[in-house]
Amino acid sequence: MSPRIALVCDYALDYLGGAQTALLQEAAALVGAGARVLLVAPSSGSVPRHPEVTLVTVPARWRLPGLDLPLVRHDGALRERLRQTLETHGIEVVHLHSELGLAAASVAAAGRAGLPVVHTVHTFFWQAPAPGQRLLAPLVRAYHRHVTGWRDGDGVRLADRPADDALRRMTLTAARRADLVLSPSAHQAGRLRDAGLDPVAVLPNTVTAPDAPPLERVDAPLRVLWVGRCVPEKRILPFVRAAVLAQQRLGPGRLEVTVAGEGSQLEQARGIAGGAVRFLGRRPHEEVPGLLADSHLLALTSAGFDNQPMTVVEAVMARRPVLYCDEALTEGLAGPGILAPPTPEGLADALVDLARDPGRVVSASRAAGAVREVFTPRRHAEDLLRLYRSLPGPLADRDGP
Repeated sequence: MSPRIALVCDYALDYLGGAQTALLQEAAALVGAGARVLLVAPSSGSVPRHPEVTLVTVPARWRLPGLDLPLVRHDGALRERLRQTLETHGIEVVHLHSELGLAAASVAAAGRAGLPVVHTVHTFFWQAPAPGQRLLAPLVRAYHRHVTGWRDGDGVRLADRPADDALRRMTLTAARRADLVLSPSAHQAGRLRDAGLDPVAVLPNTVTAPDAPPLERVDAPLRVLWVGRCVPEKRILPFVRAAVLAQQRLGPGRLEVTVAGEGSQLEQARGIAGGAVRFLGRRPHEEVPGLLADSHLLALTSAGFDNQPMTVVEAVMARRPVLYCDEALTEGLAGPGILAPPTPEGLADALVDLARDPGRVVSASRAAGAVREVFTPRRHAEDLLRLYRSLPGPLADRDGP
């Protein structure tokens, strides 16, 4: 009998950030392993999901301006609708990918149905804007209480700044309601355990991608790709400054830099680049493998923010190395990763060195073949189904799909 899983997400699936991409890729991996998947989420447009994934949409009352975040509030009507949905589809595990109102209602519905709850934490490293931290903190707490009905617990301080602490406590409050917490990275799992969560298991993200050959050589120019949201926490501006510095030092025809993504700092990044960087804007997820295949190197320039970026998974699956700045990141980077200082000057030095002597890029590309197995859909689904079966509930002690 096929396992029947409900995946729940408060975020808009028609805007594909890292969490949404990870969720949709996980759904496809589970279907590929023989599971039946019900996806519960708000959506206002076309959702690029696997055709065998059943979508149940929960209308959002409105969206938070600037964040594209739907507001779904936990109330009795939603809780009962979800309970009936779980029963109708014979769901055996409820798996959360968010921590807001829809997640809260799903926890309550699962409790009434006697089902175990799993929660994947996509980030425990929330960062609010630096100005107004003390004003934002009570607003974050009030918003979370309003949409979930939960009261944030006290405990160890989770961040130095008050709004960051409130955001991380929001995630902690939701994760405490789960029977099992999953983290795509070991370093985030450690932080979750330090905050008092138990049990926490590490399960890397997955992505469906065709096999790709490693680089055999790098002919000038060195082609570097940056993919993501053009926002402060992803550090797009230091990267663009580094690219400009590196090109000035190398001269024409030695370094080509492409940025794919949109966000609040895109126009500022364009101004800094002054034509030295090619900006593609927001691109569909299905174009990422092609962009990687046309590049020699992926640049990941966040520091102290990311859990386990989907871009790392996509680069390793495409056998492309990753130039990164955050030494806490480990999954997929032992071999394919090239660590660089986070400053524009340090990043520029790294880009110049690799452009002048690209042998390290070729070696890192070849090394991707040794680590890409951990990110394959087959491996992800096998490990996830094993974790589901370890929980009390309908799937306990069942063998195979």
